[in-house]
Amino acid sequence: MARRVGQHHGDLRRALLDAALELVGAADIQAVTLREVARRAGVSPSACYHHFPDKDALLAAVACEGFAALAAVQARQRSRSPAKRLERLGAAYLRFALAHPTHYRVMFRAAPGEVGGEGSELLRSTARTTFDTLVAAVEAVIPEAPPAVWLQRALLAWAQVHGAVEVARWAHALDPDFDADAFAASVGVAVVAMTTQGRAVSAA
Repeated sequence: MARRVGQHHGDLRRALLDAALELVGAADIQAVTLREVARRAGVSPSACYHHFPDKDALLAAVACEGFAALAAVQARQRSRSPAKRLERLGAAYLRFALAHPTHYRVMFRAAPGEVGGEGSELLRSTARTTFDTLVAAVEAVIPEAPPAVWLQRALLAWAQVHGAVEVARWAHALDPDFDADAFAASVGVAVVAMTTQGRAVSAA
């Protein structure tokens, strides 16, 4: 079972989130239904509706929890060197994804705008916080570049690390001696190299 991000306080909402995570980890996101989540949590199906009106709202809450945890990880990546901080952010993202695969799957099951219901806006703002942190880190590394380039390079950095997460999931099957921590460090270095390539490139 994947390591959980949240702490269990014995309340119903927490129990439902944990049950949803267990179901995703054991099967797939498509297997999540409020009825099955309620069964795993040991409550009646109607009890779910006190906290979540539908499956999308429940999964949005799980995703928000994941993005909030990622934001906390980002906040701990400090350095006097902007390049070193960006490097640490890239490595920390990959380590987070590998440590919390179930949350990570739910976080990226759909873009915030594609998630309907009351959890959509909260998911959008929570996810945006993590992306804004990345944009600010890129800006600090190439302050001479225009804002359009900061955004572009941040998106490229995100794509680079996101792709590395997918590759890392296969790495143990390809190489029994795969060192995930060393790979994460290398990915962080690659993010900085990509970000600084060409330095003050134009938005065009």
